[in-house]
This record gives sequence, structure tokens and C-alpha cells, in this order.
Amino acid sequence: MKPLESVRRAAPFDPSFTERAPHFWPLRRAWRALGACHDFPPVAALTRVFAGEPPVRFVVASPPRRRAAPLDPRALYDARITLEGVVPTRERSWHDFMNALVWGTFPRAKRALHARQHVAIAARIAPGARTLPPARTRELDALALLDEGGVVLVDGQAIVFGHAIYESLALGVAPAIVAAVAVDQIEVGASDADRIAHADAALAALLADEARLTTPAELKRVDLTSTSPRTWATDAPPDESVRPMAS
Repeated sequence: MKPLESVRRAAPFDPSFTERAPHFWPLRRAWRALGACHDFPPVAALTRVFAGEPPVRFVVASPPRRRAAPLDPRALYDARITLEGVVPTRERSWHDFMNALVWGTFPRAKRALHARQHVAIAARIAPGARTLPPARTRELDALALLDEGGVVLVDGQAIVFGHAIYESLALGVAPAIVAAVAVDQIEVGASDADRIAHADAALAALLADEARLTTPAELKRVDLTSTSPRTWATDAPPDESVRPMAS
């Protein structure tokens, strides 16, 4: 299996990417909402992923540059999402394209996650600092794990949230062990759309609770390659693929 970074640089757009793994089922509505795409959609068109009024808009990300002036907390990625309602997005990027589809599928949880990260990051920037602190806090570690590699467990069903997982699946790279969080049960017979909405609302509420997700130890290690997304035993899986993460 090739490393993800080398695959990213070489992989052309494939409009059939959602058929590569059953775990893509939550994103299919957002993907269909973009219409017939045979190449990466332009960044400005990505607002079509939302089912209702877009809570954010996607803008082309500026190229990185060396900072000569003090760091402005309001200009950072999470701050722009939280304060301006814009998501800086790279053109023709599998990673950022998957992020947009996750936004369209879990808008409440994504907004809550970036608001939480913005507060946590801004609190650590000293006046006049030109760089971020060299290491993340345990809270920021947990939030980053959830954002990139998160899975929501709802009544024995694994619903992928992390856009890096979707990117790996789209590129044919086996996803690494990822981070899972269990949320409240949903009524029997709920539709897939209801399950996604339930996962979105429950995860947003969890992220809004400052006493939760303060360390990666609250998450569970999950091996997506060992299970079907539709049949997950969250209490005691026989292959021990759900385990506490290291703190």
C-alpha cells in the first residue's frame, strides 16, 4: 500500500469514489447535491453540499507565507470559520474536498468543533507571538483526532465523521486506527437520514460541553478495516477493534 501523501499527489479525480467503500454512505447525499462532476468542483461551488441554508461558505485558501508580524488569532483557520463563517479550501485537494462533503453532512458538529478549537487555540497565543505553541494540549489532540479521524457510534453502527478517513478510502489507502465516540441511542427503525442528523446533533452537543473531549483517552481506538459500518458491536467486539486510546 502506497503512503497517503504520494497517492494524494498522483491521484486524479474519480467521480465513482463513493463506491470504493461502504463507509461512504453518509456522504452520498452531499456528493449528489454537487451535480454531475467529472473533475474537482471549484471551491465556490462547494456550498451546494448543504441541504439547507449554508452555515459557512468555502473560499480559496491563500498560499502559506512566512509571518513577519505578530500572529493574529482572528486570521487563523478555526477563527475564520467561527468568526467569519468561511472555510479556507485548497483547489483540487482530495483532503479539502472530503472536508467540504463532511461539512455538508454534519454541519452542526463541524461548526461546534471549529468553535471549540478556536477558543482553545486563541487562549494559548501570547501577545506579540509570531508562531503557535510548539505542542498541542491534550484537548486539542482529542479535537484534532475527532476532526480528521473521528467515527460516531450510534446503536451498533459506525458513522464516519473524520474527513481524513474519507480521503484515505477515496484514494484506496487503508485508513489508520481511528478515534470513535459513542452517542445516545436513536429510535428503532430510524432512516439513514435520521441517523446522520442524530449523530450530527449529538456530536455537536458533546463538543459544546467543555468538560468532555478534554483528552484522547475519552475516545476509542477503532479499526475500520475489521468491521462493516452497518454491524458494529460497541460493547465487547470479538476482535477487540474498539479499545481505549492512550492518554
